[in-house]
Amino acid sequence: MNIIHHKDLTPEQAQKGCFVIDMPESEYHSHDSVSKSMLDLVSRSPAHLAYAQEREATRNMAIGSAIHCAILEPQRFEREYMVLHGINDRRKSEYREAVKARHADFVLTGNEGDNVLGMQSAVNLNPTAAMELGKAGYAELSAFVMCPVTGVQLRCRYDWIDIETNSCIDLKKTQDVRYEAFQKSIANYRYHVQDAFYSYIYSLITGDNLRFQFLAVEEQQPHSNKLYQLDTEAKQVGKRQFEADLAEYNQCNQSGDWHGIAQEDELISLPMWALDDECEVEL
Repeated sequence: MNIIHHKDLTPEQAQKGCFVIDMPESEYHSHDSVSKSMLDLVSRSPAHLAYAQEREATRNMAIGSAIHCAILEPQRFEREYMVLHGINDRRKSEYREAVKARHADFVLTGNEGDNVLGMQSAVNLNPTAAMELGKAGYAELSAFVMCPVTGVQLRCRYDWIDIETNSCIDLKKTQDVRYEAFQKSIANYRYHVQDAFYSYIYSLITGDNLRFQFLAVEEQQPHSNKLYQLDTEAKQVGKRQFEADLAEYNQCNQSGDWHGIAQEDELISLPMWALDDECEVEL
């Protein structure tokens, strides 16, 4: 299996296909390749990708990284993060002193830490999730390969993956893990496209099929959590959509025409749920 350190990554290896360990997020996001988030923008319009601004780091992003680390790499979380129990104001002297010792992203207030550790504990109490994450695997493993159909360089980053058993888990912070609620999250955030895209990259590198699971964890107490796998139909829809987005990207990249949303006048109606509600009222 071709697993290399990020310092040893070359354009030739990225084209051929490889997994990369210890790659800083900034280096991963700046790599000259196409990611799922880029395809999300293309699906809206190629112009949205062409004019995309670099994301600025926020406190929510830092907390999200802490959640991932606590659940997927608990030993690293204990080693690198500091939780200031009882200190909930970042203007306090205790907090200011703590960030002098380590980066602010790795210093959590009491409330932040309680929430992160609460999510960690809740996942540990889920026997299926705990068993899956207890296997030998890699957290935050980057992957690169060239698409043989389009010739486009692709990349993705697996939250947690066990290459020996061809299985991975993608952690999703959510407000509601119930079936119908998480269905909406899948559709809204195109998680089915992620499943297909990540699985495609994995198959190109290894020749094997990937068992892709989502670990949905509620941000608020009691931090209910659940593992989901997409059914065959959802996977097929995701595959069609990512292939269409990738083909659109490739065409725009070759032509230089990063067009926007069509501006023709159009009739518009209420969403189906609003029409359904109106029908129920009339009945």
